[in-house]
Amino acid sequence: MKYEFILENTKQRKEMLSSNDRLHFRKQANITKFLRQLAKLKASGSSVSYSPKKPCKVSVAVFSPTRRRLDPPNFYPTIKAILDGFTDAGIWTDDNHEVIKLFSFEYGGLSQIKKKYKIVIEIEEVE
Repeated sequence: MKYEFILENTKQRKEMLSSNDRLHFRKQANITKFLRQLAKLKASGSSVSYSPKKPCKVSVAVFSPTRRRLDPPNFYPTIKAILDGFTDAGIWTDDNHEVIKLFSFEYGGLSQIKKKYKIVIEIEEVE
């Protein structure tokens, strides 16, 4: 399964969280809630459900709107909120180490969308 998110991360409209952010807790909570609900909405209706008996691997590709240097794992707080939304949608029983056996980040290149990041999350069953 592949899920794609197009998110803005500007001072005027912040839809992503970074490990380097120093936000007021209420603003951070609002962004987390937005991301979690967005992920639940995108994933609802999925017939696949991963569990400890049917584990998976998750690959995350972060596409940047600019050529500036990017550290993809810094966006883990964004990804964590999205994974929690997937849990709410029933994609897996829980997002713990027994269900998600492998988790990876990569730089995907340019997003080709002005001022917007693209995050692609791919979930595959582990044999």
